[in-house]
Amino acid sequence: MLEALDPGSTSLAKPFVASLNLSDDAMAHLDSRANVRRYLDSLLAAGLAGDVLVIIARALPAGLAVAWCSECVRGGLEGSGAAVEAERAAVALAQQCQQEPNDEIRQLCLEFAERAQRRTAGAWLVTAAAWADGHLSPPGAATKIPAPPEAVAAAVVAALKLAAARAGTEEAARLNTYAKRALALFGPRAASR
Repeated sequence: MLEALDPGSTSLAKPFVASLNLSDDAMAHLDSRANVRRYLDSLLAAGLAGDVLVIIARALPAGLAVAWCSECVRGGLEGSGAAVEAERAAVALAQQCQQEPNDEIRQLCLEFAERAQRRTAGAWLVTAAAWADGHLSPPGAATKIPAPPEAVAAAVVAALKLAAARAGTEEAARLNTYAKRALALFGPRAASR
């Protein structure tokens, strides 16, 4: 369980989310006395799952965020065709990057994302995987610049939102499912009110 996702945590939401890019609606729900988990629960109740994803992605360590994202993207892949197969390949590549993190696999992830012009869930997933345990520097660069955690979180959120968009009219329900899955994996049951 992560401290931020614990209903009994003393970590207040307001300082935690101060630097995050949340919607005006989400900010209107911010109670200065609420901890992060209670804030997440209130946002879910208000139908603001997209904002919940932003907070969760930033709260999770990069590797866990990528694993959660991989599970969500993989779970939404239905049917066949070139686009679906490309997404499946992206999930497999992201998982390989997590299991065997090295510059060669990270570079393959980034090349995959560039070929897809970062327009798909899979492209953002492999970007997050490459950055999660890597750096932003090009191959062979003398100076390695680590990827900031907020960059990994932003890539995870982009992947999740694009994966949910494939559900069409069920997009909001899919975002809600992703958020609830993370809370089930990384925190106890929803906080009682």
